[in-house]
Amino acid sequence: MIRFLPNTLVCIVWFFLAGQCLGLYGDALTQLKLSALEGVPHAQVRLGFAYSRDPIKDEEEAFYWMSMAAGQGVPIATRFVGYAHLEGKGTAKSKILARKWFVEGSRMGDSLSMIGLSDCLLAKEEKIERIGWLLLAREKSESLAKNRLESAWPKLSAAERELAEQMAADLRKTIRETPTSPPPPRSIRQKNTLRLSNGDSYRGQVEKGLPHGFGERKSPDGHIYQGSFQNGLEEGFGTLFSPMGIITYQGLWQKGNPVRGPESKGQ
Repeated sequence: MIRFLPNTLVCIVWFFLAGQCLGLYGDALTQLKLSALEGVPHAQVRLGFAYSRDPIKDEEEAFYWMSMAAGQGVPIATRFVGYAHLEGKGTAKSKILARKWFVEGSRMGDSLSMIGLSDCLLAKEEKIERIGWLLLAREKSESLAKNRLESAWPKLSAAERELAEQMAADLRKTIRETPTSPPPPRSIRQKNTLRLSNGDSYRGQVEKGLPHGFGERKSPDGHIYQGSFQNGLEEGFGTLFSPMGIITYQGLWQKGNPVRGPESKGQ
């Protein structure tokens, strides 16, 4: 009979549940992350949603992948990032950043981004703009907009209603047609594989022969880093895995070293 150590059993269960959630196992999950790191929006969004709910819920990692997709102009991802900032899930709570991402999503025609934006426009002087976005969301058959307008519209004066309708007309001109999943830039689509001077293998974005951008570095003993690089070194957000696949650190990196803080994972 094979006997597993407790930590080994936990690791096996974790990977099984992760595979169940994503519909992926082992190398397939790794390949999905590699695709996401290489700039494939569908992979980034898929990982973002997977990590936003059980059994592998991790709000920081969900935000990480969705931020990558939002940066490529995927409406559903910009909305996700907006609500993450609005509610402080997986990132700092910031109405300013939430508003920025809701504006991006709204201008791509995403009705739920318009709802999120209306939640940020609560100041008295922003009332007309708030109603304007709700009117546009209602045009897209968004039920939340309809419900909110049923409450807010009767409270407006005739002059305010006219201003709101004009505001909606002006905002409608700012909406642009955008593909749901735009192709990533050529520099991101290109796959690069390197053998680093210390013996590590690398796959991801490269600039001037060095890891630069998003990628994965794997050491000969099985440790894996997935995240951002700058001029050959880990820089920005990244995750370090042990040879058993356990996260030993997740958070910010600077010049190749983890910046440990109260919100970082690992010891």
